[in-house]
Amino acid sequence: MKKQKKSLTAYVITGVVVAVVTCFTTWYFTRKHYKNIYEPEYTTEITCKDGASPDINGCCPGEEFKDMGEQGFNCCPLDGGDCFPPIAK
Repeated sequence: MKKQKKSLTAYVITGVVVAVVTCFTTWYFTRKHYKNIYEPEYTTEITCKDGASPDINGCCPGEEFKDMGEQGFNCCPLDGGDCFPPIAK
């Protein structure tokens, strides 16, 4: 009976140690790596004033993609007004 009691105690202690080590390892891993694995990336898509998506050049409907020399390529309204850089996707 004494031998059975000792081996039962050893099994219980071993099981508790394994459970504690497993819990600690799981906690440590999720705590350390949580940001890299589970944090979603939030991105916002920039759209035109009327909600339309910009064209392939980054200009909205009613705008023209123009080469402005040293200022680079810009979107300019067809009815006149200030030009501005294209919307980056």
